[in-house]
Amino acid sequence: MKVTILKNEDPDSSKKWEISCRKANIDFDVIDLTSWNWYELIKHSNSDIFLLKPPGETYKFKQLYDERLYVVSTVMHKFVFPSFKEVYIYENKRMLSAFLKGGDIPMPETHVFYNRDEALNFADSAKMPIVGKTGIGASGTGVRIIRSKSELKAYIGSAFGKGIKRRLGPNRNTGNIKSWSKKAYASPEFFLKKIKKYLEIYKDAQKGFVILQEYTPHEFEWRIVKIGDSWFGHQKVKRGDKASGTKGIDYVAPPFALLDFCRKICEAHQFYTMAIDIFEHPEKGYVVNELQTIFGHVQDYIMEVEGKIGRYIYKNDTWVFEEGDFNTNESYDLRLETAIKLYNETNPGTGT
Repeated sequence: MKVTILKNEDPDSSKKWEISCRKANIDFDVIDLTSWNWYELIKHSNSDIFLLKPPGETYKFKQLYDERLYVVSTVMHKFVFPSFKEVYIYENKRMLSAFLKGGDIPMPETHVFYNRDEALNFADSAKMPIVGKTGIGASGTGVRIIRSKSELKAYIGSAFGKGIKRRLGPNRNTGNIKSWSKKAYASPEFFLKKIKKYLEIYKDAQKGFVILQEYTPHEFEWRIVKIGDSWFGHQKVKRGDKASGTKGIDYVAPPFALLDFCRKICEAHQFYTMAIDIFEHPEKGYVVNELQTIFGHVQDYIMEVEGKIGRYIYKNDTWVFEEGDFNTNESYDLRLETAIKLYNETNPGTGT
């Protein structure tokens, strides 16, 4: 078996996939999907599986990756993992909102306005607080809790004027000047790379539309993860106004009802690698806040049940806990195993 990793504009974006391939003794190569000759390289590739690392930093490269991936998966009929559908809604909150509505999936009430006057008319009757979101932005970047109508109208004015900018610099919830300074001193090259990245994100202002979402009161947000047949879950603890991006983890075993809720979504839409962020809405029950096909985790594992790390498997119409470390290499090892299994099921007789 041969695989190709389709990396994004970040030179290091293929590294986790590369580690997994080496551990599994899988022959691989790497193609930069943002390069000028991407099509010729893929056309002449003899790979069975194309492993994806979609970008999530700027609109330009997100759109480029999605467009070219559409050609690779739908026009050239290459086997890609994750699927084009999973990647298309990744870090695209406009599309995610439409997808959840179209799929009749419970979500916080969300409005996307492309007309300034419509947005301002909505602001007159909007219930405060309300959440402003940029279309792209992981780890809580681009999320703003708006508490007054005057603030909301100013936010709308920015969206249809100079644009809405995301956070400049590192996440204040997960570090401080002292820790950042130590990292910069230890690796000046890494520091300069980070500065360049932060500036690119900050300059990537969102203009011409605005995303407004009802505020769901919460002290935590559930993160439920599906990778192949494996399921994991924990609570992301709120710090300040947000649970996303804080990296605060509480290892509470997810209720089976919540796992069932997520399983039905993934089965209906053929999701094989997905992190689902869930609020418990006071009236609607479970509502989906985010869907992310590629995600990292700063902790070594995702779930702990009664002091044991492991996963849930849905077997014989019930949830069964299996102890073990299934999240090595930020879960890329499990993703690779899932991709190979799915390819073999789709192409019987090819073997591994």
